[in-house]
Amino acid sequence: MLTELDSLAQVTEIIDSSALIKYAAKETDWLKVEKYIASADSLELALKETSNALWKKIQRKEIELESAKKIIKSLSETVWFLDQRRYMDRTLEIATRYHIAVYDALFLACAEIENCKLVSCDGRQLEVATELGIETIKV
Repeated sequence: MLTELDSLAQVTEIIDSSALIKYAAKETDWLKVEKYIASADSLELALKETSNALWKKIQRKEIELESAKKIIKSLSETVWFLDQRRYMDRTLEIATRYHIAVYDALFLACAEIENCKLVSCDGRQLEVATELGIETIKV
């Protein structure tokens, strides 16, 4: 998995779990996400949430285990996953102020601190991002 505590490269886009799941599970309009997969960064949490979404699809017999493992491996080799610890203080502030889950606030805190765009398909998260002055890309 591509990860590092402090990346030397400038983060320009952060792709959240909702968009990564849409892409990995090939949900409606998943191709809108595809163009950001190679260029956007994400957080380690997104890989876990995507894995969980794929696990649910395995349980419902919508995807085979081996296919899910290939998807996760591919994402791990393609997306740069940032360490989320540095964003936690701001995450708690955003979650508390806007009454949203810490999971969603984490991506907002990252986008705000890194001064980058948020790639998401989560309506409430995009709404809060706009209130925070974060540029968004709805996929």
